[in-house]
Amino acid sequence: MINHFENFNQLADNEISEIVKKRLLGVNTIVYAFDGSIFSNQNSTDGNNEIVSDSNISFEKLLNDMVMMCKHGIKTICYPMWNSSIDEFKRSSYNLKFLNSLKKFIELFDKESFVKLFKEVGIRINFYGDYKLLLKCGDGVESKLLEKFEMIMKQTKENINHTILIGFNIEQPSETIINTIISYYNSNENREPTTQDLIEHYYGVFVDPVSLYLGSGRFSTDGRPILISDKGNEDLYYTICPHEFLSTTGFRKVLFDKLFCRSIANAKEYQLKIKDIKLMKEFYLKNCENVMGVGNVNSAGNYWYPDPQVVLPNSDN
Repeated sequence: MINHFENFNQLADNEISEIVKKRLLGVNTIVYAFDGSIFSNQNSTDGNNEIVSDSNISFEKLLNDMVMMCKHGIKTICYPMWNSSIDEFKRSSYNLKFLNSLKKFIELFDKESFVKLFKEVGIRINFYGDYKLLLKCGDGVESKLLEKFEMIMKQTKENINHTILIGFNIEQPSETIINTIISYYNSNENREPTTQDLIEHYYGVFVDPVSLYLGSGRFSTDGRPILISDKGNEDLYYTICPHEFLSTTGFRKVLFDKLFCRSIANAKEYQLKIKDIKLMKEFYLKNCENVMGVGNVNSAGNYWYPDPQVVLPNSDN
C-alpha cells in the first residue's frame, strides 16, 4: 500500500500506469481544460524577458502534457478547445486570432517528433463537436483546416491504446444532445439510440465516464463534455498557475490524491473513536469561515489568485 506521495513519486511511469489502469477501470477519462500562460521567455521592448506568449510554445506544451498523461495510464483525455457561442467567434477581433492559433496548433501534428510519439504510445486523435460549423465562419480557410482535421484522424485511427479528444462547442449542452439524438436517429434507420450509441456517434469512439477534471485558476468547469460527465462524479482539481507551468510532479500529485486520498473510506463507514471526533470538531471550528475557491486580485499584476484557506488543528500538524 502506498501511503505517501514521496513513495508514489519514486515509481516509474509504467508502474504508475499499471496502478492507474487498475484503479480507474471503466472511468479512465479526464478533462484537461488547458490554459496556457500569458507569458513567454522572449525579449520585450521594455527590457523585460516576458511578453505575451507565443501560441506555438503553449500548444507544444499541451501536446507534451497529454502524451505524459497517457504514459501515466490515462486512457482518454478530453481537451475542450472552444466553448463559446458562434456570435463571440464571429467577432472580427477574435476570429482571426483564434483561426491563426488553430492553424499553428494543427501544424504541430505534422512534426516528426509528435507523429513518432503518437505512434509509439498508441495515441488516437479525434475532433468532436461543432468544428465544421465554427470553421465555416473562417473566410475561406475552413476547407484546408477541415482537410487537416480529417487527415489527422485518419492517420492516428489505428492507434488504439489512448485517445485524445479535441472539442469545439458553440451550442448549449442541451441543444447539442438534442441534435446528436436527431442525427443518430436519422442516420440509423430511425432507431432510438442508447447512451453508448450517442457517445460513439458524438465522439467518434466509445469513451469512459469522466472521473477527473483538471482546470486552473478560478474554480469553474468550462467545457465539461456532454454525455460522459452527466452524473457529476468527477473529482475537480485546479492548478494555481496556468497549465503551461504544469510539471510531471504536479500531475502525479493529482493522480496520488485521486487514487489514494479521495478514495479512502468515508467517516460514515467506520467506527469513529473519541479522539477522531475531537480532531474533526477542532478542524471544522478552525475552518468554519473558510471557503475553498475564495481568492483575491493582485494589484500589481491585476490577476486573480486563490487565498490559502485550510487551517490544520495542532494535533494534525
